Amino acid sequence: MAKRAVTKRLVGISILVVLIVIIVRLTGHLESLAKNGNLAAAEKTSTDDLYRVMGASSCGGSSCHGNSTARTNLRIGQNEFYIWSRKDKHAKAYEALTGADAKIIAKNLKITSPEGSERCLACHAMPVSDDRQGTSYDITEGVTCEACHGPAEKWLNPHFRPDFDSQKAVALGMYNTKDLSKRAVLCLACHAGADGKEVTHELIGAGHPRLSFEIDTYSHAMPPHWRSTQEKKDREWFGVRLWATGQAVAFQNQIKRLAESRRTGFGRGPDFTHFDCFACHHQVVDRLRDITEKEKHNQMWRRRDYEGKPGRLVWNASSYAVLRHVVKLVASEEGKHFEQLTKTIHEGLTGNDVSHESFSTALHRLLALSDKLVSDVARFPFTQQSVLSLMKNISGDRRLLTSGYLTAEQEVLALASLYDAYLETAVAMPESKTVKETIDTLYKEIETGWTFNPTEFEGTMKRLHALLLKT
Repeated sequence: MAKRAVTKRLVGISILVVLIVIIVRLTGHLESLAKNGNLAAAEKTSTDDLYRVMGASSCGGSSCHGNSTARTNLRIGQNEFYIWSRKDKHAKAYEALTGADAKIIAKNLKITSPEGSERCLACHAMPVSDDRQGTSYDITEGVTCEACHGPAEKWLNPHFRPDFDSQKAVALGMYNTKDLSKRAVLCLACHAGADGKEVTHELIGAGHPRLSFEIDTYSHAMPPHWRSTQEKKDREWFGVRLWATGQAVAFQNQIKRLAESRRTGFGRGPDFTHFDCFACHHQVVDRLRDITEKEKHNQMWRRRDYEGKPGRLVWNASSYAVLRHVVKLVASEEGKHFEQLTKTIHEGLTGNDVSHESFSTALHRLLALSDKLVSDVARFPFTQQSVLSLMKNISGDRRLLTSGYLTAEQEVLALASLYDAYLETAVAMPESKTVKETIDTLYKEIETGWTFNPTEFEGTMKRLHALLLKT
């Protein structure tokens, strides 16, 4: 008994000592922060889960963002909530979970209710814990204002004041969407995948659509609830900067997901979403006799250039295939390193003879390089000549033409973004109407993977390249 009593006493003393140490250290830390005026910033950066989510309706007042028509005499239209709620698909994200297709997908995944599943709500709504739900919070509102602009508890009241400092708003929980790399990271979390928001091969197999994204194109497709900047330096080549930054962040995101995957390695590879869907899911026809030449050209297995042995998985390099032209422009000295490292990653993932150590080293070097590239792209001064050069190089890249549907998809999205930005900033190019019509044709040719005809696509792309060479 005496021994147990002594033990309890020692434990009690130890706990007391630990508590005192924690309090002393915390007090010193808070005093230091207060002296430097960084207390609010430290609160925000220590965790992203400190502030309450107030709900989209808190932005919907007629004197705030809820007008049905835009006001022209103010910096903002004050109709942003109206546009989002009536026209933006983000507002319908939760509603999609209540539809018939969602029920089938949930049934295939053995999920009782998609609208109650954390896996589904992660991207189709803004789920937060009970203690972070403001008075107007409603999960059925879907992907709300705060999903992009940050939880509004601290910045909701002061953000409309004339003296509101947007630079300090981050410390109050507001997300800096003006930073293009941060904006891309935010969008790609759901539109490409991030920790806890993965659209896996299992989910696609159950019926969920394959994720496809290019930030500039998708931003143009949205009903804009913002006004373009009036600053010339910010407006020039904006579409190119957004596209290029999005490409760099998309590649960074893919490599990061690959590096963080617990299943990365030999014997247990990463999820199949890291591989080219159509390398395996291409059209295979058993009938070899009496087949037309057109049908033969539609069979990808007859045309694909294999890096390795047929039947092995092919890494989905679509996020890098177009980006490498940006790398050559922005970071030419590092371009060769990117090429070699991505080749090592591809060979390691597809079962070629690459040691575990070499694969791991290449992966982490590529991750570091991709971080640097995002920063370099964000600062790069694009010009009329460099944009036109990108369009010519992408449209004339033979490797892109033989890389399959996923790469073709990114190639067309890239050329469309570059073309639109060219017209917005520079003078119209020669045969501009024909160039646009040709890009529109390419769009139709990549409408679906199952109707994609590589022969027709190659011919159309060659015509576009010839037109661009005249510029």
